[in-house]
Amino acid sequence: MLYISIVVQVILAFIIVFLILLQKGRGAEMGVSFGAGAAETMFGARGALPFLTKVTWVLVFLFMANSVNISLLLHKSKTKTIMKETKTEKAVPQKPQKLPELPIKAP
Repeated sequence: MLYISIVVQVILAFIIVFLILLQKGRGAEMGVSFGAGAAETMFGARGALPFLTKVTWVLVFLFMANSVNISLLLHKSKTKTIMKETKTEKAVPQKPQKLPELPIKAP
């Protein structure tokens, strides 16, 4: 399941980047170089901007949901415990041993 989610994440990332490049920007208009300028006649007078914007928002939402899914899958896989399988030994308290007294020699 984790590997499928990672593959979907990479595919979503590439599609989102491509859709963002297709949209008209305020400055360089990178979308014209990929054919977004010709798409204006196909989508009506307002162009493809509203359609591409909505598709981009949906894909970004899916990207974020998939990110949360991946983080939960990784968290669940790393928090497995082995404490139920191991046997614990009770520590037996030991009586403190007295140290032998050393004779004090005066110089």
